Amino acid sequence: MKMKSLTRSKLLNLCGLLLIAVGFVLLALTMLMQVQQFAVRYAKFLEMLDSLDNAIAAIPNKGLIVIAIMLLYLAKSLLPIPISAVCVVAGMAFQTEFAVTVNIAGFVLLCTIKFFWGKHLGRGFVYKFLCRYDNVRKILESDTASKDGLLVGLRLVPSFPINTVSQLYGAMGYGYYKYIFLSILGFLPKIISYSMVGRHVFDPFSYAFMVPLVIIFVLSGIAMIGINLFVDFANGKGKI
Repeated sequence: MKMKSLTRSKLLNLCGLLLIAVGFVLLALTMLMQVQQFAVRYAKFLEMLDSLDNAIAAIPNKGLIVIAIMLLYLAKSLLPIPISAVCVVAGMAFQTEFAVTVNIAGFVLLCTIKFFWGKHLGRGFVYKFLCRYDNVRKILESDTASKDGLLVGLRLVPSFPINTVSQLYGAMGYGYYKYIFLSILGFLPKIISYSMVGRHVFDPFSYAFMVPLVIIFVLSGIAMIGINLFVDFANGKGKI
């Protein structure tokens, strides 16, 4: 058990550090693209993206786009659709502020569906899940504050699927409004970042496009290391 825990601990720390490193590599690449030699070639690439940008801007009925995005979130409850892609689509179609609002609404819709789905599945689902993740079981069987912190952390890291976490908290009988608030709190940095990425997707090596991606990778890496420390602390180890 100790060797298994040690392997998990080192692996999560390594993944966290890799995510942070990827973030800084993207930032360095963006800075490199500002060099004149690369900027000239990059400008030609941007010309090819202009037509798609103009086509999206020319769509007359934005309400239909909002409905389509909500349908994508609805489909996400059943299909393995990357939520990052849906957030980016909203950012491509709308100003960042409105895109963030649309994505928050879609995220709440998705979380609500899976939360009550888990509530319907009941304790049997919880038992099956906790049998697979012994460290998580110890946290969820402890005080409420640990459950709250774990929920926020799981929304930050890229490891745990949104649907599975939602079903788990629903099946545990966790308070719905508290669950929604903490889920938004944990996932909001990603929603904002992906919405900004979508807004500037037609200039992929600009700082406006890359910085949100850097933030996502760095935050995810820090959150993964933080969850690792949190799990060890909650299990009474005190150190990695």
